[in-house]
Amino acid sequence: MINRNNKQFLDDYLQFRDKNERLDPKSVKLERSVGLHYLYWCGELDFRNAPQSQIHFVDYVDGLMSQKGTPLSPEYKRKLIKSARRFFEWLSIHKKGFRSITPAWLSTFIYRVYAKEFNDDDMITEDEMRIIANLPVENLIEQRVRAGACFLYLSGMRISAFISMPIKAVNLKELEVRQSPELGMRTKNKKSATTYILNIDSIMDNVSEWDAIVRFKLPPTGFWFAPLSSKTGDIDTLAVNVGKNRPSKFRKDLTAWLTKHQALLHSPHDFRRGHASFLWERAKDFNDLMAVKDNMMQKNLTTTELYVRKQKAQTKKLVQNISHRKVEQEPSQDKDVQFSQIMQRMDSIEQFLRNKDE
Repeated sequence: MINRNNKQFLDDYLQFRDKNERLDPKSVKLERSVGLHYLYWCGELDFRNAPQSQIHFVDYVDGLMSQKGTPLSPEYKRKLIKSARRFFEWLSIHKKGFRSITPAWLSTFIYRVYAKEFNDDDMITEDEMRIIANLPVENLIEQRVRAGACFLYLSGMRISAFISMPIKAVNLKELEVRQSPELGMRTKNKKSATTYILNIDSIMDNVSEWDAIVRFKLPPTGFWFAPLSSKTGDIDTLAVNVGKNRPSKFRKDLTAWLTKHQALLHSPHDFRRGHASFLWERAKDFNDLMAVKDNMMQKNLTTTELYVRKQKAQTKKLVQNISHRKVEQEPSQDKDVQFSQIMQRMDSIEQFLRNKDE
C-alpha cells in the first residue's frame, strides 16, 4: 500500500520543480517515474519517518530489476539515489515536520559506481571508422546513414541532438556545430554549446558531400539528417518536424547497411565513444582533457573518462613498452618533483569532482 500523504508530497515536489526549473514534459514524466520508487520504498510508512525504515533506500535500489529481469545498470542506480537525496532534502527545507531528515542521513544516499571491464566492441577506432566511411552506398538512405555515422564520429554528438539538427547549425568551414534548443535541437538537459568537428580526410569527405546535397535541396531550417519521401525516395522538402522515432530509424538503417557489408554492428552511441577516445588519447595536459569534456557537453571528467576506457590491445602495448624500459639507478630530483606535482593536481581534481557529484 502507498501512503496517500506521501503521494501528495511527491506531487508538490514535482510542481515545485516544474514551476521553478521549467522542466520539459519529458523530464517531468521521468521525474514522476523515479518518484514512484520513493513511494514503493516507504509503502505505508510516512516520509517523515523514512530514516526509520528497516531497508535503506540504497539497498532498495540495489535490489531492483529491469522489466527484462536483469539488474539495473550502476549508472541508473546512482541516478535514482541522487534523485531521492534531492527529494528528501527538498522535504526537509520546504515542508514542516521533517526534522528527522538530517544532513547526516542524507549523506548516506551515495552509490559507488565501479567501472566494469570495457568491451572493445563498444567503441569505434579511427581505423575502423575509416573502413566504415569507405563502404559503398547504393541509394539515398544508405548515403544518408553513412554521412550520419561519419558526422557522429567527427562531432561526438548525441543521437537525439543530431537527428533534430538544422542545416544552419552546421558550419563545416569553421568545423563548428551550434547545439542549442533555440534551434529546435533536442540536447540533453536543454544545454547549449558550440562544439567542434574533427577534420579527418576520408571521413569528412562523406560529411561534406551530404552537406552539399541537403543545402542544395533544403533551406537553412531544414534538417541535416534530411527526411526522405516514402513515395519518391528523394529528400522530402516539405518536412518541417521530426518524429520521436527518428533515432530508431537511424539505428535501423545503420544496422541494415552494416549488415549488408558484413561489418561489425555499432550503435549511434559507439560513434560518440569513438570521438571521445580519439581526443582523449591525444590529450597532453589537463587543459586538453577539459577540452574533450566540453566538446562532449559533459558535466565532469569522471563521466568523460567512462567513455574512453582503454582498449585491451592499447593497454597491452603500453605495458609491453614499459616492461622494456631500464630502471634508473638514481631517479632525478626533477622527475620526483614533477611526479609529486602531478599527484597533488590529480588529488585536488578528484576531490573537486567527488564534492561536485555528491
